[in-house]
Amino acid sequence: MKHIITAAAAILLISSSAYAQKNRVRDVDYFPRSEIYLQYGTPSIIELTTLLSPSFHDELTNGETRNHKFSGIAGIGYNFFVHPRVSIGLDFGYGYSSADMYMSEESEFGPAGEPQYVCRATIMNYSGHLSGSFIYWQHGAMECSGALYLGACWQDESMVDAVSDEIEPNDRLHFSYHITAVKFRYGDMVGGFAELGFGYRGLLNVGLSIKI
Repeated sequence: MKHIITAAAAILLISSSAYAQKNRVRDVDYFPRSEIYLQYGTPSIIELTTLLSPSFHDELTNGETRNHKFSGIAGIGYNFFVHPRVSIGLDFGYGYSSADMYMSEESEFGPAGEPQYVCRATIMNYSGHLSGSFIYWQHGAMECSGALYLGACWQDESMVDAVSDEIEPNDRLHFSYHITAVKFRYGDMVGGFAELGFGYRGLLNVGLSIKI
């Protein structure tokens, strides 16, 4: 009986040590942890509400925009986990958009004529953000999170005049933000993700990330 008790105690001790070792290794693997990601998204709400607006510039209030082109938003970022569910990071993005600007001449005797081509407007957006994210659901390799991004956006805007072909630059610095309402990621070390949000990043983003 004594030998049986001793053997059972030894098995229990070995099992406890193995379980503790497994948890220790898992903690090292998962926290603290860094994440690097690449992503691509649809045009941001800022781009859409700018170029698609007929009053993009004050002098074109009675005009319209045509031949719109949007590159979408390409981004790269880094997150550092300060808690297994909480991370802070840096995010950089780039987007390109352009449109032909038309203006209708006002007439006091009747409807205005056919809008006349005025210029080609091009906007390049360079954004940088500080971010904070929280994983509010996790099951196995699947996780769901939300995030807030705050920073600045450099808007490199230029217009090519239809008559003289002269380029009129108009560079501006804006406050930049983005709210990610839902982000689904699947994978352990290497994973893919999709997210839905509002702001200077794309409305819908997809990408790949690696956690190290």
